[in-house]
Amino acid sequence: MESLSFLDTAEKGNQTNNGTELPQNNNPYFELDAQEMALIIIPVFIFVISIFGLTGNGTVVWFLGFRMNRNPFTTFILNLAIADLGVLICTISLMIVLTVFEFSPTLESIAWLTLLCISTFFFYITGQFLLTAISVDRCVSVLFPIWHRCHRPQHLSTIVCALIWILTFLSIGLCSYASLAYLFEKQFFFLFVFLIPPVLCFPLMIISTVILLIKVCFRSQQRKKGRVLRAILLALLFFLFFAFTFSFMILLLLLGFDISEPSLIVGHLCSCLNSSVNPLIYFLVGRKKHSRSKESMKVALQRLFKEEEHGRAELELQVRNQI
Repeated sequence: MESLSFLDTAEKGNQTNNGTELPQNNNPYFELDAQEMALIIIPVFIFVISIFGLTGNGTVVWFLGFRMNRNPFTTFILNLAIADLGVLICTISLMIVLTVFEFSPTLESIAWLTLLCISTFFFYITGQFLLTAISVDRCVSVLFPIWHRCHRPQHLSTIVCALIWILTFLSIGLCSYASLAYLFEKQFFFLFVFLIPPVLCFPLMIISTVILLIKVCFRSQQRKKGRVLRAILLALLFFLFFAFTFSFMILLLLLGFDISEPSLIVGHLCSCLNSSVNPLIYFLVGRKKHSRSKESMKVALQRLFKEEEHGRAELELQVRNQI
């Protein structure tokens, strides 16, 4: 499950299959210590969390993509849910292929491991950039509400999302090709994946989070509007905690620090939680407080995302009345 071992596995597999058999462990007896137990238990948690995350993100994609008219805000949320869905699908697929590889190491399984590893990085980085765009968009909507509601370009969200997908695909594709073709050391690939996006994204997210906290928590007028901003704040806080933990561990490993394999597995667990938690946030923030009746996720999502449309209509009406 160690991220940095996937491309190493591909490299060693190609070398051993050129003329010799892949090495196998012939010792059928072994004892499980605490570290080995962690390597078994934590992947089980990752698998279970990924299943729930797939269900939640799939519901968000289905609802925003096919059951609700999209606006600039929900366009961002839809693309973020697609990116998280891709991370979770690749994570589950990696676990399955890695299990098969342990029992039957073949060139085909090595190729699948490499492809799934690169795909996971692609969706992971795309999600970082999308959440950064969402945080900046919400920050602008709070600081300059009239411009954001009335003068913001209509298709700006769609253009930004398209550019993020295309540029990330080209960057990951070129770096992956150069790394696998030995044009440069694969450490540069991982430095790009785990250093460049955090350097670009984390400062913007932190600044946006602080501004939103000040506007929402310390101003009663903003606190009454509530749901959408609270959902984005929670998503940003969880992302900064979970994604930073995973990226920080990988960076320490790349810089030569000794990071144990269970710690890296915990990093994978944090990444999985980051991709799974957003639908739960939307549901908890969107549902009615103190409601005795059980609400479906569809109703909670509709209440949450309809607030954006109502707020836009109210502000446009106020501007027209002032004019």
